[in-house]
Amino acid sequence: AWGWYATGPGIGLQIQRGAHAGRLVIPCDHSYDDPQGKVRGGPYEYGSHAIISDDHGKTWRLGGLLRPKVNECQVVELLDGEGTLVMNMRAYFGRNRRAQATSADGGLTWSAPADVPDLVEPVCQASIVRADAAGLLLFSNPASTKRERLTVKASADGGRTWPRQLVLHAGPAAYSNLIVLDAAIAGCLYERGD
Repeated sequence: AWGWYATGPGIGLQIQRGAHAGRLVIPCDHSYDDPQGKVRGGPYEYGSHAIISDDHGKTWRLGGLLRPKVNECQVVELLDGEGTLVMNMRAYFGRNRRAQATSADGGLTWSAPADVPDLVEPVCQASIVRADAAGLLLFSNPASTKRERLTVKASADGGRTWPRQLVLHAGPAAYSNLIVLDAAIAGCLYERGD
């Protein structure tokens, strides 16, 4: 009953700590037929999920589903030493906030999506990565209710709050992707322009 399927966009990870260390986790999203069973092509809903591999990518299986009203997503492992995962998602709840869910079992199940008050969004793709040396999570998106103001934010408390920020481009901007280059440098590839 899924209409379309996509990975990310962005990056996956290999869990570093906890009971599921070594597992590969790739964030994905999909559309699905509405609960009344209408024909494919609409009306339809959006969902996020992960695919996981415990044999270094030889085989893959479906992880837990996150529904409704979320899609393009990124996953990050928290700095808690337990292997806790956070899925950060584009949200369609009409509140202009990113949604987030957690998994304590390596992506097999997820908590219900919840708003992240500090992460304003215009309904757009975003990126999140873990910067181990700095003890931070980094997040990038157009931090506005429009596709503008491409901003990188930092969280030192596992993504609960995002007090530090740097505006990379104040004008029109959209999709972005973060990468940690070394202990002191991160990079951000992003769309911008008129």
